[in-house]
Amino acid sequence: MRIFKKMIMAGLVSVLVVSCASTDSSKGTNGYPVLKILSSKPYVWDDSISEALNVARMAQPAGVGNGMKDFADGTEANTGRIGGGTRILDAGLGLLSQGVFGVISMEALNSGVNRKVDWKPSIVDFVPVKSIDELNRFSSIQKILSEKIKDSLAAEYPDLIWHGAYTLNDKRRSHLFNTDFLFFDKKACDESYKFSLSDKINANSGFNKIPQGTFFEDTSSIEEYCELGGLISIAGKTVIDGDEYYIIIFKVEFGHYFNEALSKHYDGYLIMPDYFNFVAIDKPVRINVNREYASVFKKGKELLFQR
Repeated sequence: MRIFKKMIMAGLVSVLVVSCASTDSSKGTNGYPVLKILSSKPYVWDDSISEALNVARMAQPAGVGNGMKDFADGTEANTGRIGGGTRILDAGLGLLSQGVFGVISMEALNSGVNRKVDWKPSIVDFVPVKSIDELNRFSSIQKILSEKIKDSLAAEYPDLIWHGAYTLNDKRRSHLFNTDFLFFDKKACDESYKFSLSDKINANSGFNKIPQGTFFEDTSSIEEYCELGGLISIAGKTVIDGDEYYIIIFKVEFGHYFNEALSKHYDGYLIMPDYFNFVAIDKPVRINVNREYASVFKKGKELLFQR
């Protein structure tokens, strides 16, 4: 039984569960998502901070890279998220000082901090403004990312079958997800499916087809697939060698098994937090992913938050 066939629907359900029906209904004349430039202030490279921190700061308008700073030792870099141990200590102090109200207040404060610094692994890349069809901005940028992601995954999986980039239709689209890259490699898809399960022992069977109406594009011929899905956005603009570039972000929402392949092969930047979580594809629970430290990858080279 090809259990990876289930991943599309399960992935979409996971994203829709956490999106709380806050679907972005904005669309262009061709029905595709509208990509607004999230920051009107052009990003100016800062030579006084690390390359990794520059990447984080230019991505922040898209909700990526928040909480990052340079460390004396880059292997200690973290987002500043308040972990379980610290929260227990804070709750204890709150109880001693202010009773139950103190515990509730401290937990609310910690949760607020965590919401600001919780972000997913994300591609950060530059696209020349003059190379983009402004009437079809989303499609132009999606196509560029699709080719680069395909090359990255093919470098890791030489037998990869690439299906392409697919766009969630306007009724299903949310603020978390507008693009799904579909492809197939049996071993990789099996491993990705297991990685995304909360119950890795009792795996269910999958769906044979992608439900009609999920994407704008025709998927009727696709039966074997797995996915890398998330949100494409434009954080802002910057100037490189006198030319204006869009700062493109692709925030990964599911298919996190393939983050490692992207870190090794993507021709651009991949920023990775020290901690993130995602919704499992078999039930509405979150799977936690812990890394030793936050860092940025550039064409396979790791860049530390260290100056």
